[in-house]
Amino acid sequence: MRHKCIDLTASYSSSSSTDRNDFYVRSHFRWQSIKKFVYVAHAFSTTSFSFDMFSKVLAVHVHLFEYILYAIFIGVSYMFMDFFIKQYTRRLDTNKNLNPLMKGVSFGILLQTAFWTLLHASDLADSLRFFLVSMNRTPTWSRCQKINTNVTCMSSQDVLLHCREKVMVDIKITSAHLNYMKLFSNIDKNSLSMRLFVIAIVWIGNFFIATVTDNALLMIFKFSFLWGTFSTAFILVFLLFSTQYTSKAFYDLMDIQDVFRHNAFNLVTDPFGVGLIGVYDFGMMSPFTMVDNAVLIFAVVFIVTSFARSLIIRVLYLMLTNCVDVNITESPHYLLFAILPLSTEFMDAHKIFVLYIYSYLTAALVACLAMFTTIIARLLHSEYRAVKNIYIVGLLCFLGFNLSIAVTLLTTQKIMGIMYGLNTCSLYLGGMKVAIVMWLYGVQRYSTDIHFWLGFKPTQFWKCIWVMLPIVIWTAVFNKLKDMNELKDASQKIVALLWMFLTLITVVVIQAKVIAKYILQNNIVGVFRSNFKYGPPDIDDRKKRRNFDEITQSRQCRHDCMILDDKYECNHLPLIFRSRSSLPSAESSLTNIYEDSSKPKKTSSVLDVSVMNMN
Repeated sequence: MRHKCIDLTASYSSSSSTDRNDFYVRSHFRWQSIKKFVYVAHAFSTTSFSFDMFSKVLAVHVHLFEYILYAIFIGVSYMFMDFFIKQYTRRLDTNKNLNPLMKGVSFGILLQTAFWTLLHASDLADSLRFFLVSMNRTPTWSRCQKINTNVTCMSSQDVLLHCREKVMVDIKITSAHLNYMKLFSNIDKNSLSMRLFVIAIVWIGNFFIATVTDNALLMIFKFSFLWGTFSTAFILVFLLFSTQYTSKAFYDLMDIQDVFRHNAFNLVTDPFGVGLIGVYDFGMMSPFTMVDNAVLIFAVVFIVTSFARSLIIRVLYLMLTNCVDVNITESPHYLLFAILPLSTEFMDAHKIFVLYIYSYLTAALVACLAMFTTIIARLLHSEYRAVKNIYIVGLLCFLGFNLSIAVTLLTTQKIMGIMYGLNTCSLYLGGMKVAIVMWLYGVQRYSTDIHFWLGFKPTQFWKCIWVMLPIVIWTAVFNKLKDMNELKDASQKIVALLWMFLTLITVVVIQAKVIAKYILQNNIVGVFRSNFKYGPPDIDDRKKRRNFDEITQSRQCRHDCMILDDKYECNHLPLIFRSRSSLPSAESSLTNIYEDSSKPKKTSSVLDVSVMNMN
């Protein structure tokens, strides 16, 4: 029997040649790439909709334990699958080489991501405007402005005076509520023109940010993450020593009543990119990054920071409800721009809280808008390579500004209706994507891709979750369709149905063109098969993947050694380092000068991949 030995260094160095950014193979176990993933994932997931998830101030909220459960079984598993495909192929495209049906699904996902981008741009314009207004000594929400004579208005100072006398005040007569209605509901010419001006500044600034180098973009993501993390930690420590409501707020958040609310499903799926384009690293990470560890670390960081923000919001809410009668709100926008500004008036050093809220939102949404614009441009550039990426970004910003004007003119009820349809469609498309990958491409082939590229086999835990994930997601879609009858406003139902119809038509038309193409080629079976070009960009790596054998790769010596390389025998006894040079070293010559050349040398029981490939 001929014995062989594995040369790990040689095998990995050949695979690493696919990465043109000179990443070292050993670095993929270190923190550098994982930290970059946390930065880009934070930029993708931190929005105005995920600013508060646990405080129970909003009608749609989720419990911490429930969120962790959903995140493990749905969010983390989907992000793991989606990001590994991008790392494995080293590109951001429609994944039509993985399966032709992915093209229609990808364009449907692109449509959902585009509208998300419009909403984030509008929220960024509002947060930037409130951030600048908060610099004034008396912000607009704390004083009564010109209103109708038949409307009662109470400024923040008057609310504080009533609070000292223990008199409850309805929030609908406060200056914060009336200011919100003036700016976003009863839009007059002055407020509308000012809002459009700020939106124009946002899109112009977004164009310059989205066209910078990838390293500069990563620095923006890093600053957004560090600013949000440390500012949240500072405010939380400040609350621990300045108010007595912190412990009560913590107990309120940990109350396990009314858990497992299926209407909070999108609070889990949206930050992890289910049904959206998802996180992209812009080629700045090692292709051999352990994706499972990176996603788990991001999930822990995201949940901890989100819980800290919700704790801060709960404290502010408790301070406010001592004096103001507040109903549970359905809109995160109303929470951010009406309830929270008024609640800060009851805190010592209230300017710090106002600056924290709107500086955090501004920094997070700048990074988020740049992330969404860039990934949409990269995806379109992969389909239309003749057009330069900077032209696509410019066109997206121009269209984004014009469409933002239309979104600004929509009523709150219609926006909520579109959001309902968007959440339903993103869940459906996310389930379709997982079904195509795990059912048509095959969960076993996908697991073999991971084993070949990262060197470890996914456990049965991951495989079972991936196989069952489409059923779980489509069950949530069915519940959302059933709950649509509970929408009170008819305009919400109409707008939600129109958005679902638009998405369905987009997906069906593209899928029909793909299927017709294969029918004309008399290759209808090809619709359900992957292309031979799917895989790493290097041809040699794709050939090695086709010849990859999991059984041979996982075979161990008779001692069941865990480490097999050129410095250790199968029994882990150190060997003299084998020089790759054909010339013998001086040390080995002097050591073996008196050895009998006819004496048979000890053969190694370790397999050699280079020899195996020759057979």
